[in-house]
Amino acid sequence: MLRPASILRAVTALGGGAGAFDALASRYDALFSPEANPLVALARARVHQVLARHFAPQSTLLELGCGTGEDTLALTARGHRLIACDPAPQMLARATAKLAAVGRADAVTFVNAGAGALADEWPGLGRTVDGVFSNFAPLNCELSLEPVRRLLEQALPPGGRFVGVVLPKICPLEIALFLARGEPRTALRRFRRSATADVDGHTFPMRYYGVHDFDRALGSGFRRVETRSLCLVLPPLSFGPSLARRPRLMAALAAADDRVAALPGLRRLGDHVILVYERI
Repeated sequence: MLRPASILRAVTALGGGAGAFDALASRYDALFSPEANPLVALARARVHQVLARHFAPQSTLLELGCGTGEDTLALTARGHRLIACDPAPQMLARATAKLAAVGRADAVTFVNAGAGALADEWPGLGRTVDGVFSNFAPLNCELSLEPVRRLLEQALPPGGRFVGVVLPKICPLEIALFLARGEPRTALRRFRRSATADVDGHTFPMRYYGVHDFDRALGSGFRRVETRSLCLVLPPLSFGPSLARRPRLMAALAAADDRVAALPGLRRLGDHVILVYERI
């Protein structure tokens, strides 16, 4: 049976606060490297395909929750300029060092803030961007989506797009795998009214957000233009280390995952979902 590494299960399934990720910063890239967890690299590639469809070349983008800068690196390599934000100073320091090491520091403005704090500060910046994105669930650390809506309204012009990759409320395979392991509390954690993250011993509240939560929060100023599941047939990202030893199985599951990702009735489920909205 597939088994998750404990720290990976906590981080990928429950998001994290600034203090938790600061404590993890020195080990983060090793834990989520393609060698340690090939599922993360596979999922990231699929997210980047979506970003390429919705963001024109050489756009100016706002990245919410940049972490250690893996997406930042990839997008600057494609010619984009970024404002990259993260509330964890040590994660941000590693992202800054990565961009400097490849000579692309001038393409990025780093900001030590999460979405909520940035929404309060954005009017003073006097900036708009072509697009906003957030990968692998930093927005699940926001206990309300109201600041996210305010930030998007301020940052995006009409026609600008937001791509969010979030942890939804229902992941059928997560439920099945943890029930099979005799862990019903973990299997049903997404249904709790008040979810709590435990990242490497650091605990804090978080939220699981479904598609309807974002539709309601963003309101009539935005229209959803794409919804895709991510890791619906594939297991949750936390089980990636087990699949590192089963490349043929992972390839077969990935092909099946791609076939069902956009199907009505299934595209709202999975370990993550990819949501794309356009500012009206």
